[in-house]
Amino acid sequence: QGGAGGAGGAGNTGSMATGADAAGEDHGASSPDVSDDEGGDSDAEEELVKEQQLRRKLEVSREVNGPDHVKTLERTLKLVSSLIGQYKLNDTEALLDGILPACKARGGSFYVRAIQSRAFCLFKQYKFEKALEVFHEQAGLVGPSAALFENMAHTYNSLGNYDQAGQYFLKAMACLGQEGCAGKKGGILLGLGIVRERQGDPNAALPILQQALAHYKQASTTEESSSLIAKAHMSVGQCHEVLNNLQDAATHIRHAVSIFEKTVGHSSPLTANALGVLGRILIAQDKPEEAEPLILESLNLEVAKDAFHADTVWRLLNTLKELWTEGTAQLRIQELNEKCKRYEPAIQKTSARIIELGLDKTAKEMGTVAVIYKTAAELFMLAGMYHQAQIYLQRALPLLEKIEDFDCSTLIQSCESSLDFIVNLL
Repeated sequence: QGGAGGAGGAGNTGSMATGADAAGEDHGASSPDVSDDEGGDSDAEEELVKEQQLRRKLEVSREVNGPDHVKTLERTLKLVSSLIGQYKLNDTEALLDGILPACKARGGSFYVRAIQSRAFCLFKQYKFEKALEVFHEQAGLVGPSAALFENMAHTYNSLGNYDQAGQYFLKAMACLGQEGCAGKKGGILLGLGIVRERQGDPNAALPILQQALAHYKQASTTEESSSLIAKAHMSVGQCHEVLNNLQDAATHIRHAVSIFEKTVGHSSPLTANALGVLGRILIAQDKPEEAEPLILESLNLEVAKDAFHADTVWRLLNTLKELWTEGTAQLRIQELNEKCKRYEPAIQKTSARIIELGLDKTAKEMGTVAVIYKTAAELFMLAGMYHQAQIYLQRALPLLEKIEDFDCSTLIQSCESSLDFIVNLL
């Protein structure tokens, strides 16, 4: 799929490929995710080398030509494309902030490519409404195209506006026509399949998703070289999960994990999501010992990524808690303590990211932060680490008491009971 840095003219727009859930919430088939590599064929180490080369070339151009020169802008856009593909969104945002005024002043393809990259970055940061605004601005500049309609459809899908998403996917298919390459048709089909699944019809969605996977395979040199194929495996696998075909689901997600490891690297959010989904499916198959390290690794990767998503982190923490409190696993107290002590580094990193981003002071995120702290405290209690549990319960309580649009009385009572238990114990 043509990328932001690879667009050769004002009307040549890149497109998003469906994949790991962009909002971090798994509801059957995967949600759309941004991809700006041409055919999906890539290698994580090669991308890192490419990034380093682009950074060196950019520095030279800045020194020789100045920050607003055509060569500098061109090299910046190429670096931005590489960074977006690697989910290095903080660096991406900073670079775009630096060049957007100059690109706007020059107009034409420079401005189109800059705002397209901005939209891709906003999408990966879960800022879907802002991304949609930029895509509409882009449409006003370049007119209709299959890639742009597909991008808008993915964004509507992530916003939960499935009717609009379906309409834009159909518009994209109409623009593509019968002569479109298999990979581009695959992206649109995958999007349509996800819409059908989210509209509550997984039986209708599955054959569409399978057709999309076949298109991606047809468009790629080898299955193991394409992250787009991995994203298609994710969507097919999660649709199988919704249909309770757990063995088929696990098979597809394992394929996705393997391909993501090779193409985008272990630390990618795509890999993080795939590991979490695989862990969830293994839990449904009553394989807690196999699932637990996958869930924990997914948590570690989610906590570290630029676009920290509090709800995803809470879901993973809660899965770890439920694994030992509601599952079939039978452990002695000492074994349970040792298992849960391993979660402390991830919990501490989570707390640090919350404070760094000011999420505990943001009304929109306050409820999620509160339940993160409460769940973390419960994990510390399972670990026998009662002082730490007390600290996190004391963080959760005042946040829960501030929430006005949801009845938190049961959660507050639970925190108070746990604190009373800990005080008496200590």
